[in-house]
Amino acid sequence: MKRLMILVFFTSLFMVPIQSSALSCPEPSSVAVEYDEYDAVLIGTVVEIESNNTNKRLTIEVAKSFKGADKKTVTVSEDVTWGESQENGTYLFFLKKEGEKWYHPLCSPTTHNTNLAAEHFTDEEEITLHEVPGVSGVSTNTPLILLTGILLTVVIAGISIRMVNRRNKIQ
Repeated sequence: MKRLMILVFFTSLFMVPIQSSALSCPEPSSVAVEYDEYDAVLIGTVVEIESNNTNKRLTIEVAKSFKGADKKTVTVSEDVTWGESQENGTYLFFLKKEGEKWYHPLCSPTTHNTNLAAEHFTDEEEITLHEVPGVSGVSTNTPLILLTGILLTVVIAGISIRMVNRRNKIQ
């Protein structure tokens, strides 16, 4: 039995797959075909990234929209592990929509090469962009700020009470 296990172990060392494609995306089609596949095609700059365990939430300031998006600011979700968008980066985004939410698929042909838009989308009418009320480049997380303020107040009150108790014991 030991010999069989040793034989299987050493045999498995030499059985390495030639190529694995579990985490690779297929070659993208032409930009014209990809335009039809996606719900939004736009040029935008990532102005803010918020992360949690599974997703990044990108706030994108849209410079030009060729399809789908009609707001000057768009919020998009992206996978936290495989998403490659960086803050202050300008991209030609290809996005999908699920319900009312935009997301950036893993194998999207999104690129830094925004000149592709000028080459391929000159026949497409650019969408007029509208302001999003209440959205700015800076987000305020009111519940977190409130919780931090309460916690800080409790800590300061606890320290003050301790100091008063010590002073009373000394007298």
